[in-house]
Amino acid sequence: QNGRAFMIGIDRNTGRTIGAFEQFVSRVTQVMTTPLGAREHRPGFGSRVPETLARNMGDELLLLAQAHATEAFYNPINGIGDFEPDQVVASRDANGVRLRFTGKWRHRRETFEVHL
Repeated sequence: QNGRAFMIGIDRNTGRTIGAFEQFVSRVTQVMTTPLGAREHRPGFGSRVPETLARNMGDELLLLAQAHATEAFYNPINGIGDFEPDQVVASRDANGVRLRFTGKWRHRRETFEVHL
């Protein structure tokens, strides 16, 4: 294990055991889908991404969603600052909007997606 802490968690949708990176992606999904101010005891938690989802998703709103998603990584209350995004791409898909993130997590290059 090379001195690294191995974290496991539980997927909040399926109840199955997940590893550290899957747990991280789950946290990012929670941040991206929670509007700022929605949590009474943690009003700074979340992102402004949901603000863009209630409207007709034109290209300018996709760009705004990308900016809001990037901003969420730099909000320490969200607890996702261990990922350093260098690319955030928002796109439309059959079920809504997909955010694709590429960057560094624990000194490794990672890419993952969050569906909204």
